[in-house]
Amino acid sequence: MIKKSIGMLAISLLFLPLFSQESNEEDVILVSAAKIDEDFSKTTENVHVITTEMLKDAGAHTLSDALNSVPGVSFIGKTVGNSEPLQMNGFTDEYVKILVDGVPVSTGGSSAIYSYLSVDNIDHIEVIEGSSSAIWGSDAIAGVINIITKKQNSEKVFTGSIEAEGRTDKSYFGSGNVAVNYAGFTAEGKASYDYKRGDYDEAIFTNPISGKKYSYDNYNVPEEKTWTAGGKIGWNHEDSLKLSLSTDYSEGSSKDVSSTQHDDGYYQPFTKTLSGLLKGEWKITDEHSLSSYFSARRYESGSHNQNFSGSWHDATSKEFVDFEGEVLYTGYISEDQQLMAGLNSQYSGYNDDNADSETEASFKTANLSLFGQDSITFDSLVLVPGFRAFFSLPIDEDHDEDFIFNFSPKLSFRYELDEDWTFKLSGGSGFKLPTLTQKYNDHYKGKGNPDLKPEISYSVNAGAEWKAFSGFSASAGAYFTYLRDMIDAIDWYKEDGSWGGRNYENFGNVISTGVNFKAEYKKGPWNTYLTYNFLFMRQIVDGDLEEITGKIPHQIKGSVTYSIERTKTDLNLNAFWYAPRSRSTTYDYGSGVSATRTSDYLKVNFRLDQHLLNDHLTLSAGVRNLLNSFSFIKSNAGQTMEESFGSGDGITFYLGAKYAW
Repeated sequence: MIKKSIGMLAISLLFLPLFSQESNEEDVILVSAAKIDEDFSKTTENVHVITTEMLKDAGAHTLSDALNSVPGVSFIGKTVGNSEPLQMNGFTDEYVKILVDGVPVSTGGSSAIYSYLSVDNIDHIEVIEGSSSAIWGSDAIAGVINIITKKQNSEKVFTGSIEAEGRTDKSYFGSGNVAVNYAGFTAEGKASYDYKRGDYDEAIFTNPISGKKYSYDNYNVPEEKTWTAGGKIGWNHEDSLKLSLSTDYSEGSSKDVSSTQHDDGYYQPFTKTLSGLLKGEWKITDEHSLSSYFSARRYESGSHNQNFSGSWHDATSKEFVDFEGEVLYTGYISEDQQLMAGLNSQYSGYNDDNADSETEASFKTANLSLFGQDSITFDSLVLVPGFRAFFSLPIDEDHDEDFIFNFSPKLSFRYELDEDWTFKLSGGSGFKLPTLTQKYNDHYKGKGNPDLKPEISYSVNAGAEWKAFSGFSASAGAYFTYLRDMIDAIDWYKEDGSWGGRNYENFGNVISTGVNFKAEYKKGPWNTYLTYNFLFMRQIVDGDLEEITGKIPHQIKGSVTYSIERTKTDLNLNAFWYAPRSRSTTYDYGSGVSATRTSDYLKVNFRLDQHLLNDHLTLSAGVRNLLNSFSFIKSNAGQTMEESFGSGDGITFYLGAKYAW
C-alpha cells in the first residue's frame, strides 16, 4: 500500500503544472518534414522536436533514451519473449526512416544502428508522424526520425566537452568531443562508451530430446556494451560553398534472456557499423541552391558460438553494405512559392557467411528515385504537394529479380485561423521494399522468400495547435494508416502437426489508427510537458479485425523541470507509463509460466543538475527507476513488471559530470 501511494504521488507531481515543455521549439529550423530548411511554426506536418534542453533534463545518453519523450514512440528494449525495441504509432523500426543531418543511417533494411547512436553533440531531434515516402523514400511509412547535430561556434577556435557518469549498478558511461575552427576550416573528433552490467540468475535447461542438462545465465536485465568513435573535417567558403567529410564507427554486444554460458561455450549477439559521408552545399544565389551527398555504410550483425539447445555453431555474421548518393535543388520561385527537386540512387548488398554456396551467400540490389515538392503560401493557407517516382533495378544476375516501380504522392495543408489556432492535414502513400534478409535469409527463424511484394501504405494525418496564453500551448493529432501486403515471418507446420519453421510472407493487410494529445508550459522557473497517445492496430483477416500482439494501446508521458536561477540548479522529474500489451507467449526457460498479456510498464526518474564555472561545468545526480519497477497491473499470469519485461535492475542512483569549453 505504501509503495502504491508513493507511485501515485510521484505521478501526480507531473500533473501539477498540468502542461508540457515548450523548449523553444518555435526557434528550431526544421529540415525533415519538407527536406528543406523551414521554421517550425510553418511546417505542414505533425512534428515533435526533442531539444537540447529536453535531452539534458532526461539525462539521455542514447537515442533510445531521448525518444521516450515523444507521444506514440516507445523504446523499452526486449520484453520477455518479444523483441520489438522501437515502436512508432504501432510500427516497428523497420517502418521508420532514421537520419542524421538528413542522411539515412539504417543499412540493408536493418535499423538496429539507432540503438548505438550517442546523443552527445546533438542539437535537436525531429520526429515526423505519418507516411513520408514521397520525400524520404522506402521505409518511411510510420514516420521519420532526423537527428540534427550541433553546428560549430564560428567565434571560437577550439571547443569541446568531456562527460562521465557512474551508476550504483556498476555500469558507467563516458564521452568526449573536440573541435577546431579556423579560417573556414573545421575538424572534429568524438568518442563514447556505455556499459550496462545487467543481472542474471543461473538456471538449468533440460533438452527435451536428449535429456541432457545445460546450465545457463537467465538474464533479468540484459548486459550491454557499446562504444562509438567518429571524426569530421570541413570547409566553409563565405557561406556560399560548404564541403565536409565524416566517418563514424560503432560496436555493440549484449547478453540477454537467450544468452547462455556453460562448460562448452556461450551465445552472444553483436553489431558493428562503419559509415562515411561526403557532403556539399552550394548557394548559387540568395534564392537558389544545390546540395549533394554520397554515403557508404557497412553493417555487420551476428553472434558468437551457440545457444543451450545443443546446436553448435562457430561465430556467425551477416554483412550489409550500402552506397547512396543524392543531388537536391531548392529555390524560391517567388516570395510565396518554394520548389524542391532531387535525384537519389542507392546500391545495397548482403552477404551471409553461413550460407551453403556463394550464390546463396551474396545478394545485391539498386534503386533510383526522382522526387519533388512545391510549397505555396496563400495568406493563412500553406499548400504543399509532393511526389516520388521510385525504380528498383534488377542488377543481380544470380537471382531472378523483378523491375519494380512505385509512385508515391503526398499533399499537405496548413491553415492559421488566427494567432492562437493552427490546423494541419496531410495525406499520401508510402512503400517499403522487402529487405534482402526477408527475401534471402536462410534460417529457420525466418526463411527468405524472393517472391515477396513491396508493402504499400495509405496514410492520413490531422493536427491542431492552440496557444492559449503566455507560456502555454496544446496540440492534438490523429493518424490513420492502411498497410497492404505487410511482411512478417509466419509459422508453418508439417503434415504431422509439428512446427516446421517460419517463412517470410505477405501475410495480409493492417490498419493503424490513433490520437495523441500534448500540452506544454514554460514560464519563469517552470518547464513542463504532458502527453497521451492512444493506438488501435489490427490485422484484417477474411474481413475481420484481429489483434496484433506487442502493440501498446495507451501511453502517458510527462516531465517537470524547475530551475533555481540563484544557485543555477535544475531539478527534473520525468515518467512514462505504457498500458499492458498482448503477446503470443512467454519466453522464460523452465518457468512454466504462460502469459498472453504483459503487465503495464512504468518508469519514474529524478535528476539534479548543478551548473558551475560560468556554466562550463555541470555536476549531475539522479535516480532511475525511482519506484523500483512498480506497476499497477500484473500480467494475466500474475507476472510483475520485472517478470514481464526483465526490468529487474531496481532503483539505480548515478553521479555524473560534464565540462565544456
